[in-house]
Amino acid sequence: MAEPDSLSRQSGDLIRDRLIEAAVQEFGERGYDRARVQDIARRAGLSTGAIYGNFRNKADLLAEAVDRGLAAAARKMGEALDRGAASTDLLEMITTDLSDPRRRTWAPLVSEALAAARRDDEVARRVHAALRKAETKLTDLVELAQRDGSLTDEVDGAACARLVLCVSLGVDVLTALNYEGPDRKAWTALMHRLFAGLASATVHTVTAARHSAGGLSRRSSG
Repeated sequence: MAEPDSLSRQSGDLIRDRLIEAAVQEFGERGYDRARVQDIARRAGLSTGAIYGNFRNKADLLAEAVDRGLAAAARKMGEALDRGAASTDLLEMITTDLSDPRRRTWAPLVSEALAAARRDDEVARRVHAALRKAETKLTDLVELAQRDGSLTDEVDGAACARLVLCVSLGVDVLTALNYEGPDRKAWTALMHRLFAGLASATVHTVTAARHSAGGLSRRSSG
């Protein structure tokens, strides 16, 4: 049997999850400025006291929702690496994953958080912290790709991470505006060429050698 404190923590986590989920929906539909604490609580089926018992204010709730989303994305990347995914494939996926249905929910939240950060110092502080964590994770991914030889050491890790972050955030903002994107295949091909261009000289040399050996083999057998 679970201890009372454990049950209390589980209940508290469930309440926070419900409030964050309701906030994501409310911010996405009404925008941060027009979203009201009462409406978030009502959507979650809870009282406003539940919100103030778990979050300092609406800004704290918005920042927590962004933190939660970025943490989930980081876990997803970590799990993919554990399954043997290449680090460069993950970097490319971040910039090309345009069809993920979760983006339709996540994108308006990101857009609202970025806009609110310009007007609210508390939101700005929390959003900056969340973005720094995300960028650190991306930098780690770039450096991992450099260590395994799939990205050239000539690329600055932090600059490459910022590029990936900018592309991903830009896609989120345009998605939130329901701005129709380019042809998906064309976009994916462009990103693939971008990361192929950042590949190390060793990768290019090995690839060229393989193509050359294949050509010689075909000519000798002909």
